[in-house]
Amino acid sequence: MNSNISFCETLKKENIETWNRILNHSFIIGISNNTIPITRFIFYLNQDKIFLQSFRDLLNTASTAASNRETKILFEEIVDSTGQEMDMQIQILEAIEVDNSDIDQVPIQNITSDYMRYLTNVSHSEDLHLIVSALAPCPWTYFEISSSLSRNDIKSAVFKKWLQFYSSTESLGQVNQIKSLLDKLAMNVDEKKKLEMRHCFTLSCNYELQFWNMAYSD
Repeated sequence: MNSNISFCETLKKENIETWNRILNHSFIIGISNNTIPITRFIFYLNQDKIFLQSFRDLLNTASTAASNRETKILFEEIVDSTGQEMDMQIQILEAIEVDNSDIDQVPIQNITSDYMRYLTNVSHSEDLHLIVSALAPCPWTYFEISSSLSRNDIKSAVFKKWLQFYSSTESLGQVNQIKSLLDKLAMNVDEKKKLEMRHCFTLSCNYELQFWNMAYSD
């Protein structure tokens, strides 16, 4: 490992093929050029709302597992942001007149269920090293996606609202804090633990890609 490259950037580099497939996914391109049917976007939002319930549980476990107040506050803030994220999704669905009264009636797709089960298993470990490694790809890739697309002339008000949330200064700050924490956690552990962290990060990258595949084609 190059000592001049941080641990989290090394993780990204190791998964760069998957990472680039996420950032250049047909679903993302469809948002950019307004060719994704609104029914597809609704389908994606409903699956993501379901997924975020497990993601928020993982964040709560991270807060509990944190050994210092600063880290606990970070995850408490991200839990709050995740609640705001779910509110944003509801606002979008209401704006396009979709009944959002009962999320339990939305069929859960296999990849959504698999991703949630994986996060639940990581959460049960109560190991902050693994938890942070598993949760990092989601906010990190979303920020990079939204930052890239925000430079384009997005016509759809729905897509603009979605992008503005993930490209916000708050999102950037939280992503940077997660990356910094990931680097700190990797500093004083042996290679076996680093390998476990890398495995969790890679699995989450793969699940993120599969989630976009599901959103685009299922």
